[in-house]
Amino acid sequence: MQLGKAKIFCLIVILFISSFIFADIPVEFKSQSSRDEIRTKQIDGIEYFNVYELNKTFKANIQADLLDQRLYISLYDRQLTILLDSAYLLFMGNTYNFQYPIILNSEKYYLPTYFITALLPTLFAEKLSYSNNKLIADVPQDNSIKRIVIDPGHGGKDPGAIGNSRKTFEKNVALTMAYKLKKELEEKLDVEVLLTRTKDEFVSLQSRTEFANSNEADLFISLHCNAHRNSKVTGIEVYYLSTAKTDEARAVEALENSVVYDYEGGADAVQQYDDLAFILADMAQNEHLEESYKISTYLQDNLVKRTKSYNRGVKQANFYVLRGAYMPAVLIEMGFISNKAEEKDLNSATYQKKLINSIFESVKLFKFKYDKMR
Repeated sequence: MQLGKAKIFCLIVILFISSFIFADIPVEFKSQSSRDEIRTKQIDGIEYFNVYELNKTFKANIQADLLDQRLYISLYDRQLTILLDSAYLLFMGNTYNFQYPIILNSEKYYLPTYFITALLPTLFAEKLSYSNNKLIADVPQDNSIKRIVIDPGHGGKDPGAIGNSRKTFEKNVALTMAYKLKKELEEKLDVEVLLTRTKDEFVSLQSRTEFANSNEADLFISLHCNAHRNSKVTGIEVYYLSTAKTDEARAVEALENSVVYDYEGGADAVQQYDDLAFILADMAQNEHLEESYKISTYLQDNLVKRTKSYNRGVKQANFYVLRGAYMPAVLIEMGFISNKAEEKDLNSATYQKKLINSIFESVKLFKFKYDKMR
């Protein structure tokens, strides 16, 4: 009887000690009173944690690539690459061992707590430290796409391109599409969407990007309808900022930029867009050219696939409305309003829905990939 009590006492002591050895890891954030914790779990006698705890606590972005057998973790703007079914990761060109292999348990990936308590404080010494059984960390930054600015082209005294029927104005189509796209994005992507204009009013090209910058937008999309003196010309094309490379790109660039000369003050206004300040703004936008190109390709592919429109490709042009945008920025020419059939399409709610779905899917894909790698 006494022996039975002794066994029970020993079991209680073991469980008590284990509760300290295998316990959730407290996290305290520097310069903030907030706290969190990394929940842990014993697997085969080893203390592990669900890798998505890093997302919950540090806003880390995580993506598994089963084809390449890799798990990507983006933390504090740096990427860690973990080789699945191993105890190795790649970081800044070096290989590190985290003692016990990453495992798949109940369809969830788990890493040993050594990863948290020893390895991460070594790799991110300026951000993280571990002492007294708790993690001290810098407040994580959320660099995901949270705010999108949609720019309905033209407006007010500037009608933009005029339809083949002479009854359809680019400014109206662009505003209608902007409202529909705003609704779709906000309902399905958990983002905030702002419009550079909410009614039929004139807004200068410079004011549009200033609006996006002042609101700290993460993505800028300018909506337009194309036009050509040859009414047979059709198709969809997406632009991102750069010096126009082809005669066709230069023609569209001239058409969109003519707003400045026609409605913003003539030659003096054009000179303001071409002065040193805008050259410096172009240099700032260069930081986002790769992302702008990527979303341009997503948009072009989806728009053509869904609408069956003629594919005019992704192009570069020096649009004033994109200059100075400190974020990925694109301009979509949704079709030629000067073509009778495409004018009809652009006025059709059914066709507009196809355009909206295409743009939404493209933004969704871009956001997913952008967020994962930031």
